[in-house]
Amino acid sequence: MKSLIKIFTVLVFLSGTVMAQTNQKETKVLETLDTFKTAIIDNDSEAASKVMADDALILEGSGMETKEEYLSHHFHSDGKFLSAINRKILTQKISIEGNTAWVSTVSSMKGTYSERKIDLTSLELAVLKKAGSDWKIAAIHWSSR
Repeated sequence: MKSLIKIFTVLVFLSGTVMAQTNQKETKVLETLDTFKTAIIDNDSEAASKVMADDALILEGSGMETKEEYLSHHFHSDGKFLSAINRKILTQKISIEGNTAWVSTVSSMKGTYSERKIDLTSLELAVLKKAGSDWKIAAIHWSSR
């Protein structure tokens, strides 16, 4: 009986450790995405670049841009747009396998931009990869309806 209690105690401890590590990984992934969105709003391309993989791709609408193309082009207009909009996350799912994470998010976006009322449902799929101890954005796909 004592050995059974010891085994149970070890299993509970190990499952708690695994859950804590998983939650810590999820937190780091979400912090990376939050840093990216803050950098867009703050028009800080250097901060955005630091959380993006060198070969990152941005897919939006019918276009696809490299990291360099995005940071020199749509990045600035995205910042103006996000600064004017209230974004509320409706659902979010985080999956992590090894050194790859993907986050699917559905958000409500409301506000006024360029004298137009905005009321959108935004979809985002972000793929991140582990680079050393950091998570880097490898790809993001945005769409809205």
